[in-house]
Amino acid sequence: MIRYSLRKTQTKACVIISLLLTLALSLGGCSSDSYDTPKTADNAPVAGAATSVLIEPVTLKGWMDQGLVNSDSTFDTNVVIFDFGGYKMDNTDPDRIKGACRVAKAELDALRFEGVSNAFPLAPPGAQMDALMQKLGINENSTIVFTTSSPAFYATRAYWVFRYWGFPKERLKFLNGGNTAFATAYPELMTTEAPTPVASTYSVKDLPSFNADLRASVGELITILSDLPTSTTNLVLDARGKAPADGASGYFGTAPTGGQLTSGAVVLFDGHPEGGQYLNQADLFASGKFKGVEDIKALFATKGWTADKKTTAYCTTGYSATPLFFAVDALLGADAQLYDGSWSQLGKYSDLQSVGGELPYGSPWAADKYLDISEGAYSYNNDIPAPLTIETLQLDATAEANAPFTADVNTDDSDVNPLANQVEEADALYAAGPATVTFTTPVLTATNEVLISADTLAGWMDAGLVNKAAGSERVVLLDVTSAANYAKAHIPGAQLWDTAQHVMTRTEGPAPAVNMVLDGASMDAMIQATGIDENTTIVITSSQTATYFPSRAYFLFRYWGFPKERIKVLNGFNGAWPAADLTDVTMDLPDSTLSVAALANLQDDTRVSLAELMDALRDGRGTAVDMRGDKSATMSTAGVFSDVAGDYVVFEGTLNGGESFNYTQFNVDYAGGDLRFRSKEVIDAMLTEAGITTSTDGSNPIYSYCRTGYIASVGFFVLDAILDVDVMTYDGSWSQWGKLSTVDTDKGGELPSGSLWAVDNATYMDVINYNADHIKVVEKLNPDEEALDLLPSSADANQVENADELYRTPTSGGTGGSAPDQFTPVGGGC
Repeated sequence: MIRYSLRKTQTKACVIISLLLTLALSLGGCSSDSYDTPKTADNAPVAGAATSVLIEPVTLKGWMDQGLVNSDSTFDTNVVIFDFGGYKMDNTDPDRIKGACRVAKAELDALRFEGVSNAFPLAPPGAQMDALMQKLGINENSTIVFTTSSPAFYATRAYWVFRYWGFPKERLKFLNGGNTAFATAYPELMTTEAPTPVASTYSVKDLPSFNADLRASVGELITILSDLPTSTTNLVLDARGKAPADGASGYFGTAPTGGQLTSGAVVLFDGHPEGGQYLNQADLFASGKFKGVEDIKALFATKGWTADKKTTAYCTTGYSATPLFFAVDALLGADAQLYDGSWSQLGKYSDLQSVGGELPYGSPWAADKYLDISEGAYSYNNDIPAPLTIETLQLDATAEANAPFTADVNTDDSDVNPLANQVEEADALYAAGPATVTFTTPVLTATNEVLISADTLAGWMDAGLVNKAAGSERVVLLDVTSAANYAKAHIPGAQLWDTAQHVMTRTEGPAPAVNMVLDGASMDAMIQATGIDENTTIVITSSQTATYFPSRAYFLFRYWGFPKERIKVLNGFNGAWPAADLTDVTMDLPDSTLSVAALANLQDDTRVSLAELMDALRDGRGTAVDMRGDKSATMSTAGVFSDVAGDYVVFEGTLNGGESFNYTQFNVDYAGGDLRFRSKEVIDAMLTEAGITTSTDGSNPIYSYCRTGYIASVGFFVLDAILDVDVMTYDGSWSQWGKLSTVDTDKGGELPSGSLWAVDNATYMDVINYNADHIKVVEKLNPDEEALDLLPSSADANQVENADELYRTPTSGGTGGSAPDQFTPVGGGC
């Protein structure tokens, strides 16, 4: 339920009218229905469908006109628009239908134990369903309309989840064509505004039934497969499948299916069960909408479908198979179920230990015994070489000829060759003149920390400091984001610091690298365009949901000589600011004339160049930390040049004495969108636990790196601004380092044999893994020993549905069990 002022106004009007007309027993209400009759969300079946689940945009528009969408009445029908997709849940998402509640993928996915092991993504358990329904205000009067801006199988997956948990078809609707079709018909009803639901206490325990027969567990599927070739009652459809002429697919065993528990891993075997059929979910659609029922019926008939057979659909993860489920369940009105574990689960159930199977030989759980082995339509994916495409170094022969070092001094980097340190040498030259401009000491904007709160920024706004005219102490607020995000919404008065402009490609060492620190002229242009002068305190924020964009800006200012006392960062960024107060109104400031050349204060000790890092590693000075986490495995670092898609650096690995740390741990709840930074004490403890020691006397500087230097900036910001310890950003990062290999390795290296720039050796690295040697990693099944004793047909082997049924079972008396505690939405909207 969602409250709108218009709805309240209408309600008040009704009360006044009723007082004036107390003798009228059949008083008309504020809608087209009578006061005594609940408003309805009924609709006639479309396109010959067996049910009224499928609706067109015009039907939803009519319900919106009647005031049914997000109605706050407990008496009338309440229509909830359930917009489910692969959303980031920030302002980068596309517009939504007015009043639609947006739901991210993670809110309907669950890691659960089933059969003999864990699987993902399975149907959400009851508590997860209740939390979501209550957050969206779904109650006993709700009709739910599923839609999406993502592929249609997101919305059909949501439909299946609600059907599984017991919602009857008459309470569920599917918007044909999704948000795209609605936006085409009614562009004026699309918005970026998120509604704010009033939480309900409704629970799946309140539903009259539980539709376990709409879901197949892995045990139930294996039981079906055991007699599938001769079955006259079951039809099993694989939605991964394509005809051979359409290219490789898991259905024909010519391409591996990805696992879901381990990044980059694949399942053990591919193919399809004997007697199984394929039906690509895309074949059900035309121009983004479901085809007519007769066309769909004919399509299923070619696969052996008849109305008296039960259709079981699967795919890779239980998503792209759901349009098949929907078509049979809602359009054809026949018996269907989804195997949500799908091939990412089934493809690991093997007892052939010679190829990596983890089940005991002869186990009844072995699903590969049911594979169709005719014409080699299956495969095992163990130890399949999969060499990756290697990105070019774009070697500069002239630059490569300059050796990284002029000598071998163990105590410092004075032996680094200036000719090999091109970036910092050029920047130092730009800032070499006498300092003609100095920063004034802040008084009104003085703080003890770099991080500031929204209240502090608001106070500076109230004091008139933000965007104050040049000439005295003032504040310039920078939104470090894309131009598109800035145009959608930003804090009032914020200036755009365009992320497309605060990096550049520069040659360093033997070749160019991307996302390098800006040169002086480029930095000046950005500073001057945002009106920054020597009296300015810079406040950095961001409408992005990634902390590395604003952190990169902080690093740039520090590198070019801005003191910490003149740089502030809004803790939590735009997420810390009231969403209702964000604006799309821009405000241009007069250009300034400040130049970093006039500051003459380049802080090159905030950045480590390629040659300097090589020197530090061979001398054993400092600690290199990969802020991406452990990325030593192959396939960890994608290429950065756009000429070839899907390529990788030459090698991955770990630098000598290096450590790793995932940058998202610096924040309170990165995944949940709370980008406030943890306290100094907590961060220090986490680094210590990770084996990362710091210094303040230069004895053990941290060299923060990642793939392209962006995430590395987060490490720099945290250590420099919050912990105040020695840290340097390696902006070349692994996209540069991981290509410095000689041709004689035969792994894709381009450096001449014997090149002093080659770093894939023991002088610089502890661990080296070449991407040319990449092997497909098979995801582990890790079967539970006790579960192995169960038969697939055993009721006890259906752990997911048993747990879900138990959740619905009242603990004492009653028919629906007690509702869980009311769920309070976090973040003020959906």
